[in-house]
Amino acid sequence: MTDDPRIESLRATIDEINERLLELIAERQEVSVAIGSLKSEAGQPLYSHEREAQLLEKFREDAVRHDLDPDYVEELMNVVLRHSRAAQRKKVREGPV
Repeated sequence: MTDDPRIESLRATIDEINERLLELIAERQEVSVAIGSLKSEAGQPLYSHEREAQLLEKFREDAVRHDLDPDYVEELMNVVLRHSRAAQRKKVREGPV
């Protein structure tokens, strides 16, 4: 660790941001699972290539707007999407709680 209080303060801020990110990812997954349950009940497929392509395009546009590398954001969101699909499939297999 460093003795510089400015660095420690900034690290504390990063820790808070990390916690918020995890909370948002958890919330997103809950909503995604709810959508998957509704799709399953309606006999619709869980995965929509068209919807995912639209999301990835928007992520890339938003990345540019936020001065982030679009490839980085797409890679990150692909991980989020992959895990959301897995959570949906798991919920559908296990049924309601």
